Amino acid sequence: MVSLNHSLRMLRIVRLLPIYILILCAAACHKEEAETPDSATPIPFAVPAAPGQRTVLVYMAAQNSLGHDDFHRDDSLEIVKGAEALQEGQSLMLFIDDKAAPRLYALRAGDEQPALVKRWAEDANSTAAATLAAALELMKTYCPAEEYGLAMWSHADGWLPPTESAEVTPLSFGIDTGKNSLSTDKGTQMAVETIAQTIKVAGLRFRYIFFDACLMQSLEVAYALREVTDLVIASPMAIPGAGAYYTHQMRDGLFSAAPEDIVDIYLADVTDPERAYDYDDYGIVISAVRTAALEPLATAIRTALPSSLAAGRKSADLSAATNYHAYARKYYYRPHYYDAAEALTALLPDEALRTPVLAALSQAVVRKAATPRYWIGPSDSAYQEVDLATYSGVSLFVPQDIYTRNAKFTPYGDLNLAFQKTEWYSAAGWAQIGW
Repeated sequence: MVSLNHSLRMLRIVRLLPIYILILCAAACHKEEAETPDSATPIPFAVPAAPGQRTVLVYMAAQNSLGHDDFHRDDSLEIVKGAEALQEGQSLMLFIDDKAAPRLYALRAGDEQPALVKRWAEDANSTAAATLAAALELMKTYCPAEEYGLAMWSHADGWLPPTESAEVTPLSFGIDTGKNSLSTDKGTQMAVETIAQTIKVAGLRFRYIFFDACLMQSLEVAYALREVTDLVIASPMAIPGAGAYYTHQMRDGLFSAAPEDIVDIYLADVTDPERAYDYDDYGIVISAVRTAALEPLATAIRTALPSSLAAGRKSADLSAATNYHAYARKYYYRPHYYDAAEALTALLPDEALRTPVLAALSQAVVRKAATPRYWIGPSDSAYQEVDLATYSGVSLFVPQDIYTRNAKFTPYGDLNLAFQKTEWYSAAGWAQIGW
């Protein structure tokens, strides 16, 4: 029988860290209680004379249930402890939008407390391109660096388009409830394409983009971001509520010379007995995708699809493929998030066709990690086993008739039609086989 505490944690299927960012000031380093940046006296901030080695922006869209539930308390302390490991040339910038107007803080090696870079005069929509653009420009101005990392932190559901439905929790990336109660999760969201375009206009290309959010590691998402980041690091599943353990990530992941180390650290923390209360037996699947390898992968798939089981607009049997999200009415019939390697294996029974496709996929997935099983829901006892020999750690949407039949039950409408609007749909050649 599942315990009550387990059940409550399982309800938090969308990870993201609302955060006021409790950062210790100099005196607080010797106290048991931390102060928020808002309660500490901001320190003067001088723009460095020369660019640093790496600046990481953590963009927290927390004007939603995550801010309401005060996830920020534990996570802020994790960030503070992790900031002690910052080395010369490393800077961390923290954008926070919760029930108060947004703030942007900066931490550099040796800083005893955060510097307040900007406090917005009034509420701003953290899912609007203009707000993300402003944060990016401030990052370039106040913490210029040779390279940049970005952590996107909020509710999310991958490549699906934003929805304005008032009946369900809207997803895509981020939720900003505006003047609504933070407990409603009814607000605007940001499409992945908007994220990509905003970064591109800012003239940036990130070393990596890390989504500490649900369902963001898919070929559709990674392809949309291919021109603005070298790596996409994320999970294809609905991640545990505790999310990343930032003390370890800041020390060994976010500033690592090999950012894909974020993957291994995430797994180690989820399986650490000392963190059992935070993660319970939720499990994790996470990976790093190299965006430069996505065009060759798209070409390989486009070549193979005419000989696949989906050719002629057929709905292929993918029951043997790992599914990272339960296809259920309780989840508003969001699609199956099939493991890419296992779905492609099912679609391409001819080994001669399948081999080059899987080889191209393996070139794209540069790091992956998984527990033997993970919670998939919607019931507390619903788990999905992971075949550690066959999984890829990245999801793939496969069009099927069921998505058209159930279109009236989901705020996204016909998912097959929504898929046609993605760049991946065209690149991978789905149109040529009738989908």
